[in-house]
Amino acid sequence: QAILAQVPSRWIAWVNGYSLAGLAYPDRSPVKVIESLVGLWHSRVPLDLVVMSVIGRFRLIVPAATAKPAPKMGQALGPLGINMMTFCKEFNARTTKVRPEVPVQVTIVAKSDRTYKFFLRSPQAPWFIQRVARIPRGSDSGAGAPPVGNITWKELFHIAKAKSMDPNMIGVPLRTICLSLLRTAKAMGVTVSRELLPEFSKRNDQPVENLEALRKELRLRNKAGKKGKK
Repeated sequence: QAILAQVPSRWIAWVNGYSLAGLAYPDRSPVKVIESLVGLWHSRVPLDLVVMSVIGRFRLIVPAATAKPAPKMGQALGPLGINMMTFCKEFNARTTKVRPEVPVQVTIVAKSDRTYKFFLRSPQAPWFIQRVARIPRGSDSGAGAPPVGNITWKELFHIAKAKSMDPNMIGVPLRTICLSLLRTAKAMGVTVSRELLPEFSKRNDQPVENLEALRKELRLRNKAGKKGKK
């Protein structure tokens, strides 16, 4: 109790909430950790500098192998003190084996000393579903409207296998990932069936390369429609 009385309450909460004894000091008990904190408190050494100086985690979507400085990227990296050119070079080097322009999810862990690490994940599930179904975007009405696309169970399974390689999906059963993808597909107005439905039998005639151009065209139409309403 005498030791605890000398430690600020926020430090005690930090130890209890984040299991400092199990993470930063795996071979030391909570009492030993608290005793160390008492020594830090007397020496007035900032705890953030001793334990960890992580500012936070920030997520971006960056095109594989072709990343270059852009305003959106600058808005995210600038306040963290991360050089955009350096990040782009490192990112492009790590995605050389990925098809160019694939929207890779990036999680940046920034620290107060302006160093950082970043982790890569596969594209978001809707991107996979739209690409396989050959549609520029999903339905605005969801499952309650007529389907706008169709994929097979086999294709859904292959998407699940790609998503299972993400760090946050390691250990998650493929069946669970498939069910999650199925819900996403239904919300997008995409039907999942054993074989392609007759009305979508010619879906593969639509080149995948044209999907981005169709998306841009739809965005321009939506903007024009909103301006017309005003």
